[in-house]
Amino acid sequence: MLQSLLMTISYDGTDFFGWYCPNNRNLKNTLEKALDLPLYQILIASRTDKGVHAEDQKVVLQFELKFSHLLPDLLTINSRLPEDLRVLSLENCRLDFHPSLEAKSKEYRYHFHVGEKHPHFERYSLSIKPFDIEKIHMALPFFLGRNNFKAFEGSHHQRQDPFCTIEEILFEQIATDRYLFTIRGNRFLYLMCRKIAGTLLYYGYGKLSLTPLKKGLEELCPKEVGPTLSPKGLLLKKIHYDRNPAFIV
Repeated sequence: MLQSLLMTISYDGTDFFGWYCPNNRNLKNTLEKALDLPLYQILIASRTDKGVHAEDQKVVLQFELKFSHLLPDLLTINSRLPEDLRVLSLENCRLDFHPSLEAKSKEYRYHFHVGEKHPHFERYSLSIKPFDIEKIHMALPFFLGRNNFKAFEGSHHQRQDPFCTIEEILFEQIATDRYLFTIRGNRFLYLMCRKIAGTLLYYGYGKLSLTPLKKGLEELCPKEVGPTLSPKGLLLKKIHYDRNPAFIV
């Protein structure tokens, strides 16, 4: 008989090679070492890339009930973890709960600053050049709704289903030289957030025309899409669910 637990974790992704990358420092191996528990399965809500941070990542642990006495408490788990990874909560959840498949939406935020490196937020904000924010605002509505985002997917991780639904997309000035990009959707393709953000900035730089957007996102060719931005400054802010999974039924 299995037991299933929902774990909420937060991490600074700077020195992690994402959720799992063999032979490199990754989140999955680091967590499993701290748990020191025979796991049947470990599931993640969003497989963040190398360098991407998370404030509200969800992980499900499944193990045989006979090993439940080996599960360390929250304080013990965190004492075994490095300073750039913390478990915020640990609670029972449904045995059939999947943290990614049952997510209603996932919210990412990108922090930017204009100018040179800034010592106070260098690890959590990406330095960019001055741009025209009005051109970016003109482009945002084209990304809303259900669209084919194959033009914004990494070439080495093509999925059979390239359709995603973007529920919210914002680009805001939050200080004199600081900006925040927010995007929330039901799912994201590999590198999709970083490519969309890079494309928007290229609109703001005047390096791309808004005209091709009228054809539809699916029709965009590589020359009409901006670069994949550095993961620095990108944060998994929140995983949203229709109902609270933290109970047993």
